[in-house]
Amino acid sequence: MSDTTLARPGWQPKMLAGKSICSADEAVADMKSGDTIAVGGFGTVRNRANQTLDALARRDDVKDLIAVANGFPHQPLAAKRMVKKFIGAFGASVYGRANSTDDQIREGTLEFEPAPQDIFTERLRAGAAGIPAFFSPVGVHTVVAEGKERRTIDGKEYVLETAIKPDYGFVRAMKADELGNLSGIGSTLNFHPAVAAASRITIAEVDEIVPTGAISPEDVKIPGIFVDRIVLHDPAQDQAVLSGERTVRARQRTEPEDRVGIPPDLMAMKVASLLKPGQYVNLGMGLPTLVSNYIPDGVQLHAENGFLGYGRKQNEEEDTWWLYNASADPVIAHLGASFFDSVLSFTMARGGHLDCVVLGGMQVSAAGDLANWWAPFMVAGGMGGAMDLCTDVPELVVLMDHVTRDGEMKILNECAYPLTGKGCVTKIVTDLALIEVTPEGLVLRETAPGVSPEYVQERTQPTLIVAPDCKEMEF
Repeated sequence: MSDTTLARPGWQPKMLAGKSICSADEAVADMKSGDTIAVGGFGTVRNRANQTLDALARRDDVKDLIAVANGFPHQPLAAKRMVKKFIGAFGASVYGRANSTDDQIREGTLEFEPAPQDIFTERLRAGAAGIPAFFSPVGVHTVVAEGKERRTIDGKEYVLETAIKPDYGFVRAMKADELGNLSGIGSTLNFHPAVAAASRITIAEVDEIVPTGAISPEDVKIPGIFVDRIVLHDPAQDQAVLSGERTVRARQRTEPEDRVGIPPDLMAMKVASLLKPGQYVNLGMGLPTLVSNYIPDGVQLHAENGFLGYGRKQNEEEDTWWLYNASADPVIAHLGASFFDSVLSFTMARGGHLDCVVLGGMQVSAAGDLANWWAPFMVAGGMGGAMDLCTDVPELVVLMDHVTRDGEMKILNECAYPLTGKGCVTKIVTDLALIEVTPEGLVLRETAPGVSPEYVQERTQPTLIVAPDCKEMEF
């Protein structure tokens, strides 16, 4: 056990209900080759059981693991070639530190099974609940459905997804009591409850261990019935992890000096002007995150990691890391905000409770098909939660540059890249134009200041229908 103070002076935890309070090395001592591990965490690396995963990476006798996580869970495991198969939403690390993962996927020594965020979360939830399989509407027209059983129910097509039952689950929490009850903070809950409930043995890495009763019942986020081992996190070991995260987060998008059209902030303002008070809106990764800085009053922003009612990005003085959106950007919480896990978050999305979704795009077709998770320069790509968000939403706005940096068109007759969703896009906002997707074709509604409809058409493959009242953008 760590010598770090656990709670109040003089108090020592008891082992109750079969819970083991142990070191990270002790927690993984009985793991063996071929085990399936599931790792909770979303966005910031502070929200992952890094020290327990480090202990697993020190096990030279363990190999051929199957890992389930949002992005590849821990690069030292890849560097030592301990994982033979990875199931997740991002083929490489979300933080850009995935050289080992990329290399192994490219050479075929690491099998990658792409799974949208909600689907692998729902597969874990099903495993926890004793449900062997279920039919899902997500990704029906994409690579996700390849090789899977299909069924039409009430006139809609679904694909069969099977449950996941990991041998070991790695979760992160703020506090644990002697019974294994866990509490979290802010928008850090995400996949942890599903991982804990589904796993045969769950290891919780926590900042503090407190007496039974010190966590009020309403603050328990993961009941102790799902937790088997508790590891006390040592903050002294965080520096390397946090410095790496800060380096990645410090990277800024660079704009060409000869840009024609509007810059990203004005693109975000244009999208924000399309939103209406009372709407529940999800903002995807990349450019869409900027929209949160300009949303009108009364719009409720939803994030896949389990945050409803967030606002603009935090400034340096605010620095509240546990309030973050799906891109791991620290944001503020508005009055009336709420936090929940990924299962509930994607219930809101897939269940048709959102009014609008704003996503980035790599390609959009004339029919409103979207491709935004893979391009040729990527090894495995990153589905994230986009396929889930496309499934049942009345309005989907794509926010993207009109052409690539090499001048290649991104609005095409048909998408050349694998699809995220078919016929799901309703509007496209770019640095050059606002375009509406209609049954008759793509309608050019607005152009960027100083940009003519002819200029937009030259950079758009489908023939645009120029609206009679086409005008210059206003913000």
